This record gives sequence, C-alpha cells and structure tokens, in this order.
Amino acid sequence: MSVSITWKLTFAFSMLAVLAATNTAAQERSIKDGVYTTEQAVRGKREYTQQCATCHATNLRGGEMAPSLVGQTFVSGWSGDTLWSLADFTNATMPQDSPGKLTSRGLNDVLAFILEANEYPAGSDELMIDLDNEGDPILID
Repeated sequence: MSVSITWKLTFAFSMLAVLAATNTAAQERSIKDGVYTTEQAVRGKREYTQQCATCHATNLRGGEMAPSLVGQTFVSGWSGDTLWSLADFTNATMPQDSPGKLTSRGLNDVLAFILEANEYPAGSDELMIDLDNEGDPILID
C-alpha cells in the first residue's frame, strides 16, 4: 500500500472516530449543562404556584400529600433517568386532581423552575421537551 493511501485511510478512520465521539457526547447532555433559561424558570415559578404549590408547598419541600421536589432525595430518586421521563411522569400524574392539565410550555417552565430550585445552572436555550418524542436525552445526575 502506498504512503498516500495509508495516510488517507488513517485520516478517514481518525475523522470517523472524532465524529463518533462528538455524536456520543451530544447524546449525553445533562441537567448540569444549562438546559433551561432564567426567564423560563421565572414563568415556571408562576405556573408552579398556581398548579403545584397546593400539594408540593411554595418552597417545593412537599408535605403530607406530596413529596419534596428539591434536595438530594428528589434528585437521587431520578438520578440516571432522563428529564423526558420526569416530564412524562409529571404530565401523566400531575396535577393530582387533573393529570395532564399543564400545557407543554407550562410543563417545561415548571421543570425549569424545579431545576433552578435544585441549583442547576441556567443556559441560553429554553427547555423544550416534546412528550410525543423523547428526542435528545437529558440525563438527571
């Protein structure tokens, strides 16, 4: 094999490895990567206050009727799962008296508020989970 062909094959395999690594990294986003905006969390706080605080308390610490949505117990309970799974569960079960009542935007905003309350960083793009399509997995960790 000539040096030129060997170099070209080496270059091609190197590029494939880089592309595969980049694709894997893109698929492994985390809630630590800033997956919501500060403005979205502000909207989410309003929505949360109207739809969720009755059971989960205004400080998100829960009570007799509902678990806490902040702190290690909440985060570790969802650790290793995806934000889509949390959104799907929330949509299917909340609010307790009317599951699925939140609009898609309202649900995403409430999740942004919960992430902010758990001190996960905000980013430059709004959280836009589509319950009809799992899409880009965002890991809870």
